[in-house]
Amino acid sequence: MNKNINLLEGNIKSTLLRLSIPLALTAFIQIAYGFVDMLWIAKLGTNAVAGVGIAGFVFWIANSLALIPKIGMGVYASQAYGSNHKDETIRVINNGLLQALILGLLFTLFSLAVRNVFIEFYQLGAEAEQSAKEYMTIVASGMLLFFVNPILTQSFTSLGNSFTPFVINTIGLVANMILDPVLIFGFGTIEPQGVEGAAWATVLSQLFVFFAFILTILIENGLLRRAITRITLRWDWQVAIFKLGIPAALLSGFHASISMVLNRFMSGFGPTPVAVTSIGSQIESISWNTSEGLQVGIQALVAQNFGAGNAKRVIESIRESFKLISMIGVIATIVLVVFSEGLFTMFMPHDPEAIRLGSIYLIILGLSQAFMSIEIGLAGAFNGLSDTRTPALIGVILNLFRIPISLMLMPILGVIGVWIAMSSTSIAKGVVSMYLLRRKVNRMEWLIENR
Repeated sequence: MNKNINLLEGNIKSTLLRLSIPLALTAFIQIAYGFVDMLWIAKLGTNAVAGVGIAGFVFWIANSLALIPKIGMGVYASQAYGSNHKDETIRVINNGLLQALILGLLFTLFSLAVRNVFIEFYQLGAEAEQSAKEYMTIVASGMLLFFVNPILTQSFTSLGNSFTPFVINTIGLVANMILDPVLIFGFGTIEPQGVEGAAWATVLSQLFVFFAFILTILIENGLLRRAITRITLRWDWQVAIFKLGIPAALLSGFHASISMVLNRFMSGFGPTPVAVTSIGSQIESISWNTSEGLQVGIQALVAQNFGAGNAKRVIESIRESFKLISMIGVIATIVLVVFSEGLFTMFMPHDPEAIRLGSIYLIILGLSQAFMSIEIGLAGAFNGLSDTRTPALIGVILNLFRIPISLMLMPILGVIGVWIAMSSTSIAKGVVSMYLLRRKVNRMEWLIENR
C-alpha cells in the first residue's frame, strides 16, 4: 500500500497537516519518552541526572554529524522525486546511507577514545562522573544506529510518507519506555543495572527500530528497496550531500559546543543547576522537539515543489508553515510559564532548591519558545530551497553571543544569567530568521511577477 502523500498538488494547508501530524506525534512521543526516562533516572539521584546529562552532549554532537547525510540526502531526494527523476532519487538515498555508515563508524571510535577526558572536564565529582562514563560507554557501542535510523526515517519522509516512520519510531519509543524501568531497577530475574540499564534500553530500542525499518522496506518492494539493495558509491553525490548538509551539522555541533561551555559555567554553581538544566531541557522540548519534527515535513514540502519548479506553491507552503510553527511556539510559552513549578515538581518532588531553580528556568526559557519554534521551523524552508548556509550562520553567530552575555550576567545573577543569555539569543534568532526568509520570498514573488 502506497502511503506517500502527493506534495505537488491539492490544498497546501491540508497537505502540510497530513504530512506534519505524524511527525508532530512522533515528536510528542519522544517528549513523553524523555520525560519518563528522566523521571526514572531522577530516582537514582541528582548525580545520576547530572552524569547522564553531561554524557548526553556527546550524543548531541553525534546527532549533529548525522545531520550531514540526513539534510543533504533529504533535500536532494525530495527535489529529485518532485521532478520525477526516480533513478536519481535512488542514487541520492543510497549514497546518503553510505555516508551515514561511514560517519557513524568514525564517531563511534572517536567517542570511545575521548569519553574519560571529556567527562572529567566538567569536574562534577566522582559519583556523577562514574554515571556519565557508564552511560556513555554503552550508548557509544550502538552509536551507528543513531546515524542510520535518521537516514531511514528521512528517506520515507522525503518521498511524502511520514506515517510509516511514525509507526516504527513510536513502537521503538514505547519499547524504550518499557525497558527503562525493567533494566534500571530490575524485574524478576533481571538484576537492577542503574544508569547502565538506561543506556542498554536506549541501544536495544534503536536496534529494534533499525530491523523494523529494514523489514518494512524489503516487504514493500518499492523505490526504497532498490535504494538500499543497489548500493553504488557516487563521489559526485557524496560531495553534494556533504556540502549541503555540513552547514546544518556545523550549526548543531556549534550549538552543542556552546552548550558544553555554558554547562561548565553552571557546574561552577554545583551539580543542582546542571541537573535542573538537563530536566528543564526535556520539559522545554515540548516546542523544540515538535518544531524539529515539523521542520522535516516543511523541508520535504518546499523541496519537492522547488524541484518541480512550482514557485507559487513554494511561497504558499512557506506561509502555511509559518502559521503552524508559530502556533506551536505560543502554546509552549503558555504551558511553560503558567505551569512552571508544577511541571518541575513532577521530576524532583523532594528537592525544594531544584524546584525553585527549575521554575525560574522554565519561565525564562518559556518566554522565547515562539521565536525558537519559528527559527527551527523556518530552517526547513531554507533547507528545501537548497540554502542551508543562512540558518547555520544565524545560529552560529547568535549562539556565540551566549558566552559573553553569560559572563556579564553571572556575577550579578548567578546561574540565572546563563539562562537569560540562552533565552534572549533564541528570541534574536527567530526575529532574524523571519526577516531573511521574508526577503527571500519577496524576491521569488518579484521573479514570478516579472517573468
